[in-house]
Amino acid sequence: MLSFNTSVQNVAYTLIIILGVGYILHCGAGIILPFVFALLFAMVLYPIDKLIGRDIKVKWLSIILSFVMVLLPLTIVTLLFSMQLMNIVDSLPTIQSDLKTGIERAIQTLENSVPFLEINSKQLLSDNINLLLNGPMNLVKEGLWSSTQIIAAGALTFIYTFFILLYRKSFKAFVIYQFENRFRKDIRDTLSQIKETVQAYVGGLAIVMVILSVLNSLGLWIIGVKYPFFWGTLAGVLAIIPYLGTLLGGLLPFLFSLATADYSWQPIAIAAYYIFIQQVEGNLITPKIVGDKVNINPMFAILSLVFFGTFWGIGGVVLALPIISVIRIMLDQFDQTKPIAMLLSSEISINASKFQKWADNPHEVE
Repeated sequence: MLSFNTSVQNVAYTLIIILGVGYILHCGAGIILPFVFALLFAMVLYPIDKLIGRDIKVKWLSIILSFVMVLLPLTIVTLLFSMQLMNIVDSLPTIQSDLKTGIERAIQTLENSVPFLEINSKQLLSDNINLLLNGPMNLVKEGLWSSTQIIAAGALTFIYTFFILLYRKSFKAFVIYQFENRFRKDIRDTLSQIKETVQAYVGGLAIVMVILSVLNSLGLWIIGVKYPFFWGTLAGVLAIIPYLGTLLGGLLPFLFSLATADYSWQPIAIAAYYIFIQQVEGNLITPKIVGDKVNINPMFAILSLVFFGTFWGIGGVVLALPIISVIRIMLDQFDQTKPIAMLLSSEISINASKFQKWADNPHEVE
């Protein structure tokens, strides 16, 4: 009975801590998000800064040069992206009207091609047209607004990143020396593992985004879609959202083509092309480049997307996998929390026997 009460007490404490942390995460998003992005950005910039620092001994100068090397190409791409974005934003009212006509034409074509489906196009449109039209358009507007908020916080993120890189040795030493001597080697190894995991994931994801942007833009240009660079790059950037990004990246140009295409086969070609690209990306590009850097199984990956997306919006969705991966690495360092790390990992299907071993003797589980 005593053991049961203690267990309930521990669960209660844990729930209180989770609720408290969740409340802080939600209310302090404006402060926490830029700092978390800065930590990730600092990890990505660290190898470049280290390389430049071999020749330039002035710390702050090597950090600034690292910023320039990364941000200059991004700035050029952003400017090209923004030029086409402005044209599309100006055309949104016309596109929405044309999209309604395009949807009506597509449903009518389907009704004529497959008559036994008995589609009542008029009833279907009257019931769902607002959802079909306003949903994607609101999504685009919300995405633009969220992006604007992220950009507005960018200056603060860059400032944080600069100081994290400048004082990185002191910060690392501070964390390590919070633990007893016998644990410090393990803490160093854990911090190195976190750094390598984040660097590999973010760097690999950046390469995947570039490849997808090129492939998408080239395919849309061949099909004859207007603004192929914008839609292709947008789909590449949306790949940062696991599972849903590629789908959304194909849906938006499909709807745009449905409203503006000169030929009826173009929307079908876009859908077919994005299905093909999604298969190539999921089975070839991402596994080869990113691999299983985060080591999180799909169920908890989706849960983390929903959880952090609820708290932090688009920023939370972007940060979800790196954060849950770091949490898994930290949980894996302690015997008491190792089963939770095993539960989160992508090897959950082969860990069933390990749970039993842990129950019998936690110290024997590697």
